[in-house]
Amino acid sequence: MSQPKPSPIFSTSENDPAQTQTINHFVVTLAEEVDRLQDAELEGDFGHLSTLATQLGERAQATGYLPMAEVASTVARACREEKLEDARVAMLELTDTSSRIRRGHRGSA
Repeated sequence: MSQPKPSPIFSTSENDPAQTQTINHFVVTLAEEVDRLQDAELEGDFGHLSTLATQLGERAQATGYLPMAEVASTVARACREEKLEDARVAMLELTDTSSRIRRGHRGSA
């Protein structure tokens, strides 16, 4: 029996017309950004992964995607603390969160 998909994630700023373009850009570029984070993880470059995760978290926070901001912060912190297994686990959650954000975006249907 398959498990139900987790619910989509929506921006807390989605009803703010001033944020529409910024949110759209964030969501459209999200898959590419996650790919860069995954590449850094696969290369074992946890310093770079920490930097990329911090940047992603800041953009997520600014666009109202708080779950992404939180998980990106977890990735960055695990890398800084050299808790590599924790970073890998958090990267799985980050990837899932990215998928949920993309599913919640109005252009994804």
